[in-house]
Formats: sequence, C-alpha cells, structure tokens
Amino acid sequence: MAGSPGESGRAQPRNAPSLAVIGAGVAGCALAAGLRRGGWEGSIVLWEAGRGPGGRAATRRSRHDAGWRVDHGAPLLNLLEGPEPELVAPLRSGGWIVPWQEPAAVLLGEDGTLGPAQADPLLRGSLYRGRRGMDGLCRGLLTLALAQGPPDTLTSRYGTLVRHLEVRPEGGWRLADATGALLGEADWLVLSSTLLAHPRAMERFGWSQLPLQHATEGLGDGALAAALAAIARMEVAARTNLMLTIDPTTAARWLALPFRLLSFDSQAQRRWGLRRLSVQPLADGRCTVVAHGAPSGPAARGGAEQDTADIAALEEAVAGALAPWLGDRSCGGDALEGVAQRQLMRWGAAFPVAPGLPTAAMVCPASRVAFCGDYIEGPGFGRIEGALRSAQALAGRLLALVLLLCLALGGPSMAAAEAVAYRCDGDLLLATSDNGAVDAPGIPNTTGGTVPGATVLLAWRDLRLQLPRTNNAGPPSYTDGLWWWSLEDPQQPRFLHRRGGIEQFSCQAIPAAAPPADGR
Repeated sequence: MAGSPGESGRAQPRNAPSLAVIGAGVAGCALAAGLRRGGWEGSIVLWEAGRGPGGRAATRRSRHDAGWRVDHGAPLLNLLEGPEPELVAPLRSGGWIVPWQEPAAVLLGEDGTLGPAQADPLLRGSLYRGRRGMDGLCRGLLTLALAQGPPDTLTSRYGTLVRHLEVRPEGGWRLADATGALLGEADWLVLSSTLLAHPRAMERFGWSQLPLQHATEGLGDGALAAALAAIARMEVAARTNLMLTIDPTTAARWLALPFRLLSFDSQAQRRWGLRRLSVQPLADGRCTVVAHGAPSGPAARGGAEQDTADIAALEEAVAGALAPWLGDRSCGGDALEGVAQRQLMRWGAAFPVAPGLPTAAMVCPASRVAFCGDYIEGPGFGRIEGALRSAQALAGRLLALVLLLCLALGGPSMAAAEAVAYRCDGDLLLATSDNGAVDAPGIPNTTGGTVPGATVLLAWRDLRLQLPRTNNAGPPSYTDGLWWWSLEDPQQPRFLHRRGGIEQFSCQAIPAAAPPADGR
C-alpha cells in the first residue's frame, strides 16, 4: 500500500552526508566517480599526501623539464575477472585509457631467456594504460565524478597528510594534520589505503599510535574493531624502484629492445633482485626506465647513504639482467651508459599480501567508517582491478545504506545489502526486499494462493510503497493493484502505475548497486 508522503527521494545537498576519503589513488577516485554517477549529492573530499592523484598509478612529472614524465608505479591496468568494472567503459570512450599495445615479455630463470608475457598475471587479460601517463586513469575518474552532482561538492586536497582523527560527539569525523590543526570534518570516513590503520605506519613515520585505532578506542563498535584487527594482521610488502633518464643517443638502444615491459619470474627475481622493468619513450628522443625491486631486493628505508647504495645495487642488477641486449657498458664499472638522471622511489607499505580485508568488513555503519582499495579480498586483489572493483562495490553499499537512512525506510541496524538503488525517470529509487516471517514453497509460492509475508518496499520521490509479492511463477513481481514492480530484467525493472491507463517509468539499476542476476 502507499505510505504517507515523506521526505523527497531527491537528496538535497545541505542534508546529504559528507564523505572524507583518505587517498586519491585509483580506489579513492573510483569511489568518488561511482558515488556521483549513482546520485550521491553530499560533499566528497579526497585527502591525498602526494602532489596529485594516482597513488601507485601516478605519473611523475618535472616542473623544470616539460618533456619529462615517468610512470613510476603501476605500468598498466589489466582486467582478468568476469565483466569489466562499470567505470572502464566511460574511461575508454572518454579517451582516458587506451589499450596497451607495446611488446612485453617475461625473463625466465637464471639464464635470462625470454618467455611469453602471459607468464605474468599482470600481463594477462585485457590490458590498458593511461593515454598520457598512468595518472590519466585517476584524472579520468575525477572528470567522471565532476560531471555529475551539484557543483563545488567534490574537492581534492593534495600534499596533505592526515595525521589525526577524532570522532565528533554528534557522529562523524574530524581530520587534523601533524600539529593537530583542523583540516576538515565529514559525516563518513573512507580509507582507500591502509595507511591510517596498519602498524607499518608507526614504523614508517615514527608514530606512537595508529590514527584510526586511537580515535575509535572505547566506541564499542565490534564491526570496526574486527576490521581493524584484520588490517593489523595483513602483511604488506615494501618495494624500492629505480628511475633512470636515458639521453637521446643511448635511448635508441633501449627503445630497440624486444620489450617495453619486462617481468621477472621467481628464479630471475632471486637472481637479479628485480620484479619488473619498463622502458618509456619521451617525445624528445630520450626515454625513462623504471626498475621495480623485488620483495627480496633493497629494503625500503631512507637516508642519503642508503639511497646511494640502493641506486647502485639496482642499477647493477639492471645492467646484468639486460647485458644480452645492451651489451658491454662502455663507461666501465657497474653503471649504465647514457644515464642522465637517477632517482629512487620507495613504497613503504603499499603492496598487500593475501588474504585481504573481507568484503563483509568494508562498511561499519555504527562508526560511519568504510574501506576500499586493492587490499580488499576478491577479484583483482593487489592490482588496479581490485581497487576498481572494491570501489564499485563500496559505492553501491554506501548509496544503498545512506539512501535507506535518508528515506526513513529503516534504522542504522538494517543491512545495506538488503537495499538496491535505482534511477527511475531521473530520480533515485530505493528497493528493499523482505521475505517476511515465512517464504513457503509451492506452485509457485504457496498452495494457499497467497504469498505469506514477502514484500518489497519502494521509496521514490515523495512515495513510500509497500507492495506484496504476486503469486506469479518466475522472477519476483509485486503489486498492490495500483503499482507494479517486477524483476524480469534486474538491471531494468518494470515499474508501472495504473491511473486510468498504464503509466510506465524507465528504471535502471545503479551499476555499483545492481542486484544479483536472478533478482533475489
């Protein structure tokens, strides 16, 4: 039956929850895009310690050398699992990502023979790269986010490390820097990396406590405590990368190699202490080379003396591994010929080791904390694909949960997974299925000819509808005689209203919150 008119299904910016996302890597940027494309109208602020978006998929550029750039982290995006994340298509059509078409190979064993690229999981499946650098992926995601929702409600704060967190008395979060100065406030907090929750941060920064753990002591949120315990148990791998800039006269030899991306199998990693090597041409004839140290390679520790030693060790490893193609080094010693610049990049705790954080622990409604990133268990774990998929899943859960609360269909104890968000004739609709006390078998549901308790709750515009399930066989359908809701196609439900004639509304599931294929 139709309920009494209540708060409009059109979320108003002044009432919509605000969100603070820690990290503007792929997961953080994808979350912003997924939420905004799903109808989230509250403010979203991305807090990023780096100079721009991307995280491990960033592109480093130089203020003093306009032609210089290097993808110093992830060299590409590969998709291995099932249907591609729904954000990939608009990124591709917008020209932010393009298919990877460069030669790639794997160095096999200690003798240095080349094997097929497919021997490395990173080089399987559908491969993409950023059009003008890997940071094009995140810049594209942010562009998608900015194209939706109210203006001035999506902000990126770069060069800012959030050091302290505090729970507000009224709920929500305060963020502060190392001095304790207030950076901002938000209703919800999302960690797109483990930085503020993993013990490795205390070693890396010399902190005496973990910001999120310290802020939530005494809250009594069992779900959050379990999530933090799982993150604390998670192993993370450090990595040290060497970046080389090769002058034009020598770059030709590098660009003539039979690969632009070279992976090392486990034996080759032990032999050379390298995990991956990429050669990236520059427009002026130079090239950049990035050598990714293997987990067993130089430790990710700082200090000028250690940096010098690690640069020398990695450069020697590159020279030795590529000697069959580059030949002898004319400058003598262990240095490579034609290197104009050497730089080191350290990833302290950026590479998660399975198992990751369980998907069931991604949202903690009582504390208004959520998690996404490649450290979430599931397809693509530890890769960009995992970051995209976890952000897509979290966007769906947050949209469903927050819409559920805003539309007064239930309290904080109601599970977000029970609600599915749609857009119907341009407005948000939230559908919550309830099987009631019983869900008896029969033809099709019960021998008594009625459905004992199964209903769907619909919140749309100023309507609150509770429709009982029909006795029809097949996919679930619901009606009260005036309104009809059915799921022959869960992605595009039939939503009808009898008013003289039959009025039909065009509905589509919000991709990040789409229901299972069987409609249940």
